[in-house]
Amino acid sequence: MTAAGFTTSACAGLARQIDALVAGFPAVAAEVSVPDLLDDMGMLNNHLNHIAERMRESFNEPDKVGLAERTVLAGVAEAAEQIADAQRHLTSALAHVTSGFRKELMLHTHPHLLNDPALARTIAAEKYAEAGERLSKASRWLDSTARVGQRPSTAPPRVRASRAVSTIPARRR
Repeated sequence: MTAAGFTTSACAGLARQIDALVAGFPAVAAEVSVPDLLDDMGMLNNHLNHIAERMRESFNEPDKVGLAERTVLAGVAEAAEQIADAQRHLTSALAHVTSGFRKELMLHTHPHLLNDPALARTIAAEKYAEAGERLSKASRWLDSTARVGQRPSTAPPRVRASRAVSTIPARRR
């Protein structure tokens, strides 16, 4: 089944890629690094661009997009929203790790924390965790979208329950 630019296998594949990305997120503050953070942000950006390109293809002729395809596209759009939200969390993590403005703010409110890079990494690790939650939601949307796309368009015939028929021959009198 194709939702113009999306196939069910493409949705499932994107879900697997997102799961793999989340699995590589740092688990503790000491593992947070700016280069890895930038790589993760770039990967999310690539996923969003891919989704946008496929959506554009899908809506070149919107009158030809059927109900099943619209269902797939709606699921992909929900996943894109979660990916974008995760991207915002990682951008915030980057700001915490690199921004001198935060240090200036902390100088006024918590001067003892001004030169504490561990605090910045702790905040970034928390942002990674929040981004991971959003990406897990996106993955679930994509997985459920892939499952919807695999369902037959018509319901299979119902098997009627029949009375139990014994395989033992009846006794003749």
